[in-house]
Parts: sequence; C-alpha cells; structure tokens
Amino acid sequence: MAIRNPMSERAWRRHANPYSGATRMLAGAALLSALYRHAWKSLGAVIGFLVLNPVLFPEPEDTDNWLSEGVLGERAWITDGHPMFGTDYPEVLNTVNVPLYLYTLYAAYRRYPLRTLVGFLVTFALKMAFVDAMARYYRDRDDLR
Repeated sequence: MAIRNPMSERAWRRHANPYSGATRMLAGAALLSALYRHAWKSLGAVIGFLVLNPVLFPEPEDTDNWLSEGVLGERAWITDGHPMFGTDYPEVLNTVNVPLYLYTLYAAYRRYPLRTLVGFLVTFALKMAFVDAMARYYRDRDDLR
C-alpha cells in the first residue's frame, strides 16, 4: 500500500538542502545521547529540531550532491507510489531499521553503552544505504533532473 506524500512540495525542496540532511543525521546521534544521559530537556529540544528540520533550511541553489539527490529521490519514490516499508530492496532497509532503532532507543534509555553504539552504527549504515538507493533512483530518472 502506497502512502500519501507527507510533505508539501515546498517543504521537500527545502528539505533537499544538504544541511538539512547532514544536521538531521547528527541529530539522530544527539537524540540517543540525550536519552542515554536522561537529559529530558535536551531530548525535547532534539525532537523539536527533528520535527522542524525539513523546513528550517532554505531551498538549495544546487542539488547536485548526494544528500539532496537522496531527498529528491525519496520524494519521487513516494510520489511514484512505491512503499517505504516492505520486503523488497530498498524498502527492506526501512523495515529492518525501525525495530532496530526502537531497540537502540531502549538500549540508550537503559544505558547499555555497547548495545547503544552498535545499534546506532547499524541503523546509521542502513539509513545511509537507503539514502544512497534514493539518490540512485533520482539519478536514474531523466525526467526528474
């Protein structure tokens, strides 16, 4: 089942700013750190940043970079009716990533340092593989460039 495109066209263009993607990745680490330390105000600030992140940055002047292409590819993927979760590649990366990230959040909350670190590294690698697949999807579509 395909999901409706969750953001406006303008929000997608702003989210295609590579600073949006880069800071969002850093915020994932900050979220785990705040949860691990039980720093609730910091955790709230990180969650607020993650919610606002897609529209915090201006539309990029140049989208000829991997992070922008990943975001634009994801927008096209959703618009084209492809699922974000499933058993086929690349959506299987998200399917595996969700429960693993939930466990990583639990490990951070329980202050299991090795489990938190390993979980973060694996979920980060899965996310980067998904972004790469979306960037390739974008580059392979002549009608999007």
